Amino acid sequence: MVTPIVATAAPTADPTVAATPMPAPAAPARVEPYVLPTNSLINVAQSVGLEWVNSDADKIQAVQAAMAAEPKPVHMPRAPRAPLVVEGGPLVLVETKKDLSQLKLPFEQRAG
Repeated sequence: MVTPIVATAAPTADPTVAATPMPAPAAPARVEPYVLPTNSLINVAQSVGLEWVNSDADKIQAVQAAMAAEPKPVHMPRAPRAPLVVEGGPLVLVETKKDLSQLKLPFEQRAG
């Protein structure tokens, strides 16, 4: 058996009742930079007979600073295409299949 749904009016807000203050937004989470554990990686590499080679941290920071200092490229939107012009004339049938039975190939021709 289906029970009927009865619509009720939404309660009206009473202007005499003080609204509860909204809680302050939480501070964004602070993300700490990841530090690669190079000592443990060096030990792992040496345990299997390899040598750990690491980049120079000063050079990495210099390149990252240079990349950050580069100006952003200017956005150049593409030009819209020209509208397609449709001819209003009659259609023309173009025959694309050639009857090859009447075609004489060079090796079929006799020098006479």
